[in-house]
Amino acid sequence: MHPKTFAALGAVALTAASSFVFAADVQHNHGVTSSVDFRAMQARAGAAVRRAQPGEYFANPYRAYPPSCLNSPLPDGLYANDPAKLTTTIELPGDPLGNADERAYTEVDTVTIFRVPCGANASAVLLEIDRPASASGTLYPVFPGITIGTNFVPRIAVDPNTVFSNTVAYDPVLYSSNVYIFEDFPIGGSTTNFNQALPISVNNLQSGSAADVVTFSLAAYNPNAYASNAQPMPLTGYVSGNFYDQTHGGEGIQVEVGETQTSGVYYMTIAWYTFDDLGVPFWLFGQGNFNAGDTSANVDMIYETNGGFAGNFTKTTQVQWGMLTNVNFPDCNTMRFTYTSNPRLPNDVPSGLGTKQWTRLTQINGLTCQ
Repeated sequence: MHPKTFAALGAVALTAASSFVFAADVQHNHGVTSSVDFRAMQARAGAAVRRAQPGEYFANPYRAYPPSCLNSPLPDGLYANDPAKLTTTIELPGDPLGNADERAYTEVDTVTIFRVPCGANASAVLLEIDRPASASGTLYPVFPGITIGTNFVPRIAVDPNTVFSNTVAYDPVLYSSNVYIFEDFPIGGSTTNFNQALPISVNNLQSGSAADVVTFSLAAYNPNAYASNAQPMPLTGYVSGNFYDQTHGGEGIQVEVGETQTSGVYYMTIAWYTFDDLGVPFWLFGQGNFNAGDTSANVDMIYETNGGFAGNFTKTTQVQWGMLTNVNFPDCNTMRFTYTSNPRLPNDVPSGLGTKQWTRLTQINGLTCQ
């Protein structure tokens, strides 16, 4: 089964019980009927998620981090940006409900616990399991039991910001690298402050002894330890909205970030509602592409002539105005950009150059930047 598409049936009916309770029930009752039914249900729910479009994911009000902090899918190797990451190895067993080869299989995998910074006040806690280069291509280890402290079992997800994903003990770990994020249970569960110091235990569930357990002492979140907190935010749909100069009301910029047909390439459109030298409203519009993970973009700007009111015109003429360069967002509520107009524009067209820092006025429903 595909571990990156497991659906969160736990969010509907199973999250009140921990992963450990389910796993114990399967083993003690030999798990034939209940495990087959459960896995079939997971497969059906996973298929439903695969059929959904990215924009159809439901927002998760129980997320343990700001929604604008992480995007799906979670990339491998994010821990490289965490100076406080914790790494060890642990022997994980094969599928206890599989055939003889699967039951006998074990694998020493690398487990890393780390944080992704989400600004000055919040972070996300993630776990990555990396299989060795010598790992079997037909046999696989299973997901361990995870606890925080002595008895709190967090929800473990592979898709941030949604309620779909739920990884439980004994789920297969198939990929060479597998990334999971810590969440709270949305039904009947307690919540955890994931920014505090946390003892996180990883239990391979083999013999029930203390030797099965590796405990990580994750330090409290220190935003000053992450260089990325001093950098502009990565450009995503969360920066979309309206921005303006608080000292000059009536002028503003509308920003939209979207996807192109090319994987990993995105676009930013900007509509700058401004005025000419006579105080008459003037509209500049532009678009620029950028790559996933970029923190700034350049946008070519145009204006149009020969238009009319309410469609009372045939076809407008586009004229190159200039460019906005280094469009970036130091935080969710701030936009910075440099503008430079082309030389020899008509006298009635606004022109000039400079750098601006504007403030957010509105946000997009469902893409609240925090």
